[in-house]
Amino acid sequence: MQLVVTFFHRTIGPLVFLSYPEVELEEDIIKKLLRFFDLEIGEDFIEITIINQHKKVINLYFDLPSEWARGKKEEVMLSLIMKEEYNSRLIYSFLIDTVHKIRSRENVFKAFYKDDDNVDNDIEIDISYEAIKRILFSCLTKLIKRLEANNEIKREVL
Repeated sequence: MQLVVTFFHRTIGPLVFLSYPEVELEEDIIKKLLRFFDLEIGEDFIEITIINQHKKVINLYFDLPSEWARGKKEEVMLSLIMKEEYNSRLIYSFLIDTVHKIRSRENVFKAFYKDDDNVDNDIEIDISYEAIKRILFSCLTKLIKRLEANNEIKREVL
């Protein structure tokens, strides 16, 4: 299971920004995430099944207020990549909660300028980046525990 943050970089376009755990994503998954990001279907929550890889990719689009971005907002997508069946409502709630935690962090938009040469060295960039990493770790850890607990309940009922 992986949690991935993709955002719209002002000069490059869609870019995979961060993933937890910090393992290299498969190239075809990266390409799919970038294509999902570019879809203009008017939905915030999208579930995709990649049948030949036995993976599910659940995406939630959101905006972050930003003092530095064009239009004063960063366009971001949070994706969960899973190999197992899941309860859509549970995963949707998880993604909404994770987004809420990211949004509630003051100046979190600065994290997206970590490798931007056009921005002066601002300590808040690194602090915000590390904050997002901690949020991803914390939220994904809680989700895994919740899914494990749900599986235990299902086994007991069967």
